[in-house]
Amino acid sequence: MNNFGFKELVVVAPFPPVWDETVSAVKSEDLLARARVVENLAQAIDDCTLVVGTADRTRVEHKDKQNLFLPSDLSRELAETNHRVALVFGQEKHGLTNEDLSHCHRIMSIPTQLECPSMNLGQAVAICCYELIRQPENHPTNRAIEVATAGAVERVLQLTLDVLRSVDFILPANEQKWREELRSKLLKYNLSESDTGVLCGTLRRINMRLRNKRK
Repeated sequence: MNNFGFKELVVVAPFPPVWDETVSAVKSEDLLARARVVENLAQAIDDCTLVVGTADRTRVEHKDKQNLFLPSDLSRELAETNHRVALVFGQEKHGLTNEDLSHCHRIMSIPTQLECPSMNLGQAVAICCYELIRQPENHPTNRAIEVATAGAVERVLQLTLDVLRSVDFILPANEQKWREELRSKLLKYNLSESDTGVLCGTLRRINMRLRNKRK
């Protein structure tokens, strides 16, 4: 991260004995000292407007393969917008889970050989960081955007789930499946802050009416 000028590190639920003893970051001790530790991914990305998860292509579901980003694709998109971006990496052994990926607007994969798709985590981070600082040729000037943060989208999701529980559409047995599915759909709509405000207001009113009818 420090090699390429990235300074904001957020670590999700690290293993305390290992994290507490992490000292092997030459000339980057200050980056580690400033790192923010959170309990879950939702807390880590709450204020971000573009969340990009990284995955081995062989582990991505078929329906998502057509929308799979390359690091260079992300670099071009960022050159045209003013997103606050979170680039999300999983643990070394297993990568990101399907639930983790449901929090992401985009899924990105480094184009490796199919017979050897998995990469060392540190190498993958270095490649992605390098691509992100490259400036695509002849790109448009950044334009202001009003994209909703991941936290705002998550609030819409929670209110939607409340409504669906109220009408018995969602049951405990299938709630996790619907949570991931609905989150993925909402993120693909690229909602604005205004959109999420209207949706939250509407869903709160629906919830209120449903509660009143049950009294």
